[in-house]
Amino acid sequence: MSDMQQHLTQQLELAFSPAHLQVINESANHSGPASESHFKLIVVSDTFNDLALIARHRLINQLFKEELGHIHALAMHTYTPDEWQTKNGAPASPKCSSKH
Repeated sequence: MSDMQQHLTQQLELAFSPAHLQVINESANHSGPASESHFKLIVVSDTFNDLALIARHRLINQLFKEELGHIHALAMHTYTPDEWQTKNGAPASPKCSSKH
């Protein structure tokens, strides 16, 4: 696990006590030399109950306001436990158009 991936994981665990958490480093799927530039978050937490999607994302953006200066892309998939049980997974990430 990369340093940034571990850092994101720890901060999300502390902030949201998630029932399910995945922090996926997708940097290798994109062009360029950066190894910690693209991440996908899947966060399932009771904290998201009664919060609109935009409010959930704002919480994560606020949590990582400093880190976002170093991360090129942060895909956020935020669910309540009930939503997660219904969806049974997050969507796949799109392919990078500049990756050959």
